[in-house]
Amino acid sequence: MCGALLRKHVISSPHLNSSSKSIRRLGMFSSRYQPIVVIGVSLFLAVRLLSQISRYAVNIFYSDQWDFNDATLFQSHSLWEMFRWQHGPHRQGLGALFSKLLEPHFRWNSRVEAFLATAIVVAAAVCALYLKTRLWGCLSLSDIAIPLIFFTPAQYENLWVTPNFSHGPFPLLLVVLFCLALTCEHAATRYSLALAVNLLAIYTGFALFLGFITPLWLLLDYFLQRNASPRSNILVALGVSLFSLGSFFAGYAFTSSVDCFSLRPRSLVDYVVFVNLMLAHFVGARGSRFFVSIPLGGAILVAMMVVPLGFAKQLKRSKNYVVKELIPVILVTFCLIFCVSNAYGRTCMGRGAAFASRYTEYVEIGLLGLYLQALGMRSEWTRRIFSGLVVTALLVGSLAIPAADQYAMQYFHNVKANWRSCYIKIENIHQCDQLAGLGVFSFPERTKLKEKLDYLKRTKQNLYSDLN
Repeated sequence: MCGALLRKHVISSPHLNSSSKSIRRLGMFSSRYQPIVVIGVSLFLAVRLLSQISRYAVNIFYSDQWDFNDATLFQSHSLWEMFRWQHGPHRQGLGALFSKLLEPHFRWNSRVEAFLATAIVVAAAVCALYLKTRLWGCLSLSDIAIPLIFFTPAQYENLWVTPNFSHGPFPLLLVVLFCLALTCEHAATRYSLALAVNLLAIYTGFALFLGFITPLWLLLDYFLQRNASPRSNILVALGVSLFSLGSFFAGYAFTSSVDCFSLRPRSLVDYVVFVNLMLAHFVGARGSRFFVSIPLGGAILVAMMVVPLGFAKQLKRSKNYVVKELIPVILVTFCLIFCVSNAYGRTCMGRGAAFASRYTEYVEIGLLGLYLQALGMRSEWTRRIFSGLVVTALLVGSLAIPAADQYAMQYFHNVKANWRSCYIKIENIHQCDQLAGLGVFSFPERTKLKEKLDYLKRTKQNLYSDLN
């Protein structure tokens, strides 16, 4: 479509000289093939991620999977109970229903599970590319930033070490779907879709934080439309969003998955440093060289903080907004809320905990917001420079896999593979823990690991599913 528009302009301009026509032909060629380049890069990065799963994924549950699968596999519960199942600080939501619907067909094979988790990330990337076209038109060369964000190998833990659809993959997809809902022109459609996605998000992992953003967006709409009549539909939507959020806390038990956690706040500097390291992790600045990662993460943090501040300034001036301005704010704000809450809960574990792979999908959301914000900069040169910096940082962080990550991928593969092979032969949990160097669950007695393994053997599921 972009090429067709440019071709029409060239044909309808009879006064162009030969040089101008050559430039236009080059631009027409460029606009026609840039989307193909973006799609090609997306396919390449997606295939690379899938090949890593094929290499490193092992067919055995690991770590928290032995706990949260009580909701869907090891115990009998209704769909509503699965949806509301609490694991740590969040609920399982859509991830539990997805598991119950699909995984029995694959006998809960963990390798298939890893491919399913990646399929959700691929769906999120496709939706993000579509979101960009909804906001800014046809795909351009700089849009390779989107697949670089979504297909980073840094997210390996949530995909094939300890796959949890509700912690990472589905929150990523739901936040992008929420933003797509905001692009609908018809108000009733926009509010209905946004509220439906918001409800799913509140109950699905740390997409919960979207539940705090949605009422603020609706309040903003209400006050900006104070001269419009009626506004009752916004009030109804606001009431539904608050009810959805409140329902999450019915029967909720506050808990932390970290033994060292304390409600007493630590130093503000500790929290800021932890957030900086989380953000720097995404662009490859991982490891003990904090003198590099802290300033780099700080630069990303400042850039993210500028987005909502700039939106507030523009809103004060014009008393209105367009969806192109709102969506980057939602994405960046969501990321910042997650990073701050995670720093509050995990700083006690030390700075190295900020580099954990399981946080990657939530940082992806913020970087997508930064990129979309760059596309909206008024100055063309500023837009090009900033988007170029984003793409460059992502190229460095996404294409090259740091040695620490490669080691972790291979390490967890070896532990799981060795433990599985050992247990199938001797069926002794503690001996296999010693042989593999690490167990598949830290407290076997607490989760009744032996009973669960016996159940999987009887039903030929998970580690027994692919045995002849």
